[in-house]
This record gives sequence, structure tokens and C-alpha cells, in this order.
Amino acid sequence: MIDTDFSEIRQLCRIIEAQQLDEAGHEVRVTILQGGKSANGYSYDQLALQTIAQMIEGAQAYADHGEPDENVRSVRDIVGFYRNAAYIPATAVAPGRVDADLHIMENAVWLWDIIKESFAAGNPNLIGLSIDIFGQYQLNQSLGAKEVTRIVSLNSCDVVTRPSAGGKFQRIIHHQERKGDNSMPPEVTTQENNTQQQTQTPSAEQKQTPPVQQATPEQIQEAIAQNNQVLARMQELDQQKAKMIELENKLKLGESQLMLKQCLQESILPKASKKVIEDKFSNRIFEADELQRELNSMISMMTELTKEGLVRGHGIDKMAITSGQITEAEKVAAAFDQMFDLEIDSKFGKLPRLMGIREAYEIVTGGHNVLAGISGHSKLGNIRVSESSPLGWSEGYGRIQETDTTTASFSYLLGTSMNKRLIKDYQAWPAEWQKFVSIVPIKDFKQQTRVRLGAFASLPIVAEDSTYTTLALQDSASTYVAQKRGNLVSVSRETIINDDLQAIKQIPTKLAVAAAYTLAEFVYSFLSTNPTIYDGIALFHTSSHGANLGTSALSSAAMQSGVTVMREQTNFASKRLGLRPRFLIVPPELEFTAAIITQSTLAPGSANNDTNVMNGYCVPIVSPQLTSTTQWFLAADPRECDTIEIGFVGGQTTPALFTQDGELYGNNFSMDMLSYKVRFEFGGVVNDFRGLYRGI
Repeated sequence: MIDTDFSEIRQLCRIIEAQQLDEAGHEVRVTILQGGKSANGYSYDQLALQTIAQMIEGAQAYADHGEPDENVRSVRDIVGFYRNAAYIPATAVAPGRVDADLHIMENAVWLWDIIKESFAAGNPNLIGLSIDIFGQYQLNQSLGAKEVTRIVSLNSCDVVTRPSAGGKFQRIIHHQERKGDNSMPPEVTTQENNTQQQTQTPSAEQKQTPPVQQATPEQIQEAIAQNNQVLARMQELDQQKAKMIELENKLKLGESQLMLKQCLQESILPKASKKVIEDKFSNRIFEADELQRELNSMISMMTELTKEGLVRGHGIDKMAITSGQITEAEKVAAAFDQMFDLEIDSKFGKLPRLMGIREAYEIVTGGHNVLAGISGHSKLGNIRVSESSPLGWSEGYGRIQETDTTTASFSYLLGTSMNKRLIKDYQAWPAEWQKFVSIVPIKDFKQQTRVRLGAFASLPIVAEDSTYTTLALQDSASTYVAQKRGNLVSVSRETIINDDLQAIKQIPTKLAVAAAYTLAEFVYSFLSTNPTIYDGIALFHTSSHGANLGTSALSSAAMQSGVTVMREQTNFASKRLGLRPRFLIVPPELEFTAAIITQSTLAPGSANNDTNVMNGYCVPIVSPQLTSTTQWFLAADPRECDTIEIGFVGGQTTPALFTQDGELYGNNFSMDMLSYKVRFEFGGVVNDFRGLYRGI
């Protein structure tokens, strides 16, 4: 070992000398490790080689190295074991090495075939051996290598494709050699190998290698004892770590299952969908975002299945295509959609058109309930097609009697189509308020809190040998609670008998308009009513909030003043944010004034035809919900400044229609009516005044 003065960098490390390979049978003489500097930059002295020679006896051989953090290898990876290990001292022409017999298991025939074929082809170095050990090393600058100073434990010596520490196959040991000549020393090689060794000329590096001092048996035993102590301590630490990991996993599992239970209770999904998610996440650890993604994905799928939105609360849940065949129930449902002027999937082909509500009722119920009346003993009927239907449904469609449909199907079908029409009309209604607000899903009707974190000023200079200044961030919070809005709508028996289809078709359209107007009115009220916000001050103020309340009627000059006010808005650290208004919000009375200001190439009213600097500066938004004929507003893009937040319970951004399909309850029984309920749940709050400006 070279004794050189150098700075020691000692660490307990895993040394893997090589890359990877596979397995076979019988025995072959191999070189486990050679002394000197390996291809990976490690250097092994005599003591290290002698220690490894003792450890390799009886050690397992695997195909390829395991992963760096893999403590226990699979029994399926074992290809053999080592015996007759010996340390071969260095000579004048070769460094010291460790040799052994590798006995290859019978189940690793493929490896034995590779070894035999490589020897037969004169290429025994096609594969090799790589030792995997725990040890200590120190950087030896004179050797230019990491000098291995101590071997702690042997993990394995594996068959690989590219060995880096001289691990190689020497010769195949035939059965007759093993049985008839036990005196052959382990280091003996074939005559060809001996000839090659005799003809080799020592390299410059080998000539300069000083003679290695022999280690005493006492030194070897002492090193092994120390290694065993370190190994025992490592095993103890591993056991403690395993117990900590097990305890941590139990805590995480409990938290995950509690979160799963709470989220499923709060979810708007039907029971069947909840059961799918529960089965997927039960008895395992997961993160909150993974569960939320699954819930959102399920909601999106349910929405897509109904095409026009999520339908909930209706009695029938089985309207699926079975074995690629379209059922009669699906055709009837499609006819109801067609009756409400909804788009029909092309798979249904050309359906007979229902011309009236009474006709639709007779097709579903068979016609007897219209005249007989609704009683406690007479259901609205399962879905079926009358063979005597005036529409000729029996021709080409056949009579159906869906035994798995057990609720009042007419009310369900009518409610489903009405709900689709409601959502279609709602989505078609102008909702330009969405451009300047933030839309978020909320879980429940509990108080929602939005924290507004403060800001840092410019970073100060830190002088040499000085400490950094500790700053505290200010914050404030805005809160709101979502509210439920809705109505009950009834379809009377008289309406059905009188065949008043137009009256029923108007219901979802009028509900859609009411819902859209209700939400728009709610949003624009934050602007028109100038509410008191989170800091106890009115949203628009002439002196506070950066003086975001102007006193001038809408004009190009007034808009420019408002732009300047928004540009000068500051954060908590009094630093200007440079916000730019993206939208100009006006009542109908100012629509054309806004268009002239924002779309004219030349300055309006200018005698010199000056350039209009406000051309294309903002996008006009006209709101009929703004009743003041003079008020106008500037709003920033919500991606730059979170001004107004609108939260929808359960992420349901559209109103939903529900059916009361129990004929023995409520108005169905007492007044011969089919009852429908529309529900819309949302709330909102102003999160930041700095992105808003009012002109007058």
C-alpha cells in the first residue's frame, strides 16, 4: 500500500465493479478481482484482496447487479455459488488477484451455454464477473485512484457483461478433472493461458508498482471482525428504519382512507360511481391531488355520457347499449330529446317524430293511464311501446317491456330531456362576465376563505460578514358562503291530456334564462352596488384603494385616467404592479360610446384627426344587468390579478333539473302533477380591488 501524504476523504460507500449479465450450470475457474487500479477508478491492495478471498468462499452469484438500494436479491436471480477461493499473490508481471471456482446451477443452463460457446469461439472475455461490496476508500492523488482501505461486507459477485475490476472466466473445469485430479491448485490455468502470461511484457505501470507487503493472519482476522461489527450495526439501523417506515405507512394509510371517506361523502357523484372510486383507492396510500383528479375525471365522464351536462336525481340509471344493440328504451329516450329540438346521435337513424306530449305519454305508458288517472294502484308504467301506437313504433322497433325499469319512466324521460334542453339554453346564453372573474369548484356550503398574502419590497444589499434581514409578510383574507337557488316546476295531468307541448317546451328555456340572468346579476352586482370588501372599505373609493373611483363620464380621456390609476396600483410593499385593464364594462346605454373609443382608428372628435391611442386597448363588455346609464368599469385579466371569484358547489357550473318520480308522494298523488326541481348553487367574493376601476 502506498503511504502518501494526501487529504483523506473517507466515507462508507457501495463499490460496484462492473455492469451486468446472466446464468448456467457446472463449474468454471474464474478471477474474482485483480489488484491495482480498476476501470471504475478503485485501487485494491493486498489486504483488501485477502479479505475478499475469505468472504467470497460460499458466496452467491447472481445474474447482473441489483439496484443500488436493493438490500435483498430475489432467489430467481441466483445462478450459482463460489468455492475453493484463494488469494494469488502478485508477481513481477501480474498484480495480485482473487480466484475461485464458480459452480453454476442446473436451472441456469442458458448461462452455461454462453460460457461454453464463448470459450469454444476463443472469446472467454465475452462476459465477466463484477464484485459488489461495501467498503471504505480514500482519495490517493499519487495513484490517481480511490484507494480501498477497508472491506466491510460482501454483497455478491455477479455475472455481468462489462467487468471493470478484472473479473473474468479462466477455464472450464471438466468433470474428470474434478474427480481424478484434486491436487490441481486453483490458480492453474490452461497451457494456452500460461503461454500468454509468459509472453506478456510488463507495462510501464506494472514495472513501477512496488512490492506488496504480506498481511499477517492477525491483521486479516482483525479486519474481518471490524467488518462484522459494522455490518451488525448497519443491520440494526436497517431494522429501526424499517419499523419507522412501517409506522409512517400506517399513519399515511389512515389519513388517506379518512380523506377518501370525506371526499366521497361530499361528492355529487351517484353511488355507483362512488363505489368504483372507493374500490380503486381502498386500503392504499395516495395523495389528495390523485383522488381529486379521479373525482374530476369521473364527473367529466358522467357529463360526457349525457352530452349536454350531468343529469342527477332521475329515477332510471340503466339506459346503456347492451352488446352493441340499441334498445327500444333508448329509442324512446332519443325521441323525447328530438321532441325538445335536441341533437340526436346518428346511431339512431331516422326516428318517428313525437308531435305532442300526450302522444309521448301514451307511447311510454301504453295509453291507459292518461284516461284512467293516476292512483295509488296504478303506476305511470314501465317503459314500453304500444303495439297499437299511432306512430307505428311497433313497425321496425317492436314492443318493449323493460323489466329492469321500475320507476315512473315518463317523468324520468321528460325530465331528462328537459334537463338537456335547460343546459343547452343556459350555455347558449351570453356570459361575458366569465372573462373577468375566476371560476373555482368548492366542496360545500361552509365559509370559503381566500388568503391574500403580502409582498416583499426590493431586496436589500447584504454586506460582507453581515446577517440577512428577517421580514414578515402581511396578509388579509376574504370570505364568502355559497347559496342554493332554485324553483319547483310542475306539469299537470291536464297539460298532458290537452297535448300542450309548447307549454312544456318553454319550461327548460325559461329556467335556463332565469338561471343565467340570476348568475349574471349576482356577478355584476359586485360592480354596481359597490360593496364593502375584506378590508372594511367600499370596493371603489375616491381616496382609498388607490383612488379607483373616478368622477368623469365615459370618454377617451377618462379611460386614460383610469388606466393610469390601475398602472399605479401597488402591493403590500408599496411597489407598483403595472396592471393593465383588459376589459371595458358598460351598460347598454354606453355600448356605442365604448365601441367608438376602443375601435376607432382616429381619436373621436379630434379636429386634427389624431391617432386614437385607445384603439384596441380594451375589449368592450356590454351588460344589461348594469342599470345605471353612466357607470363604466375597467377590469384586469383574472390571470394577472384575481379580482372576483365565483365558486360552484361540487364544480357544477350549470343548473340541474331533478324529477320527483314517486307517484304516491307529493303533488304526484295529491294534485295529479309531475314535479320538477331546478337547483343552482354558487357564491362569490371580491378578492382584490386593484384589478378594478369605476369611472363614475
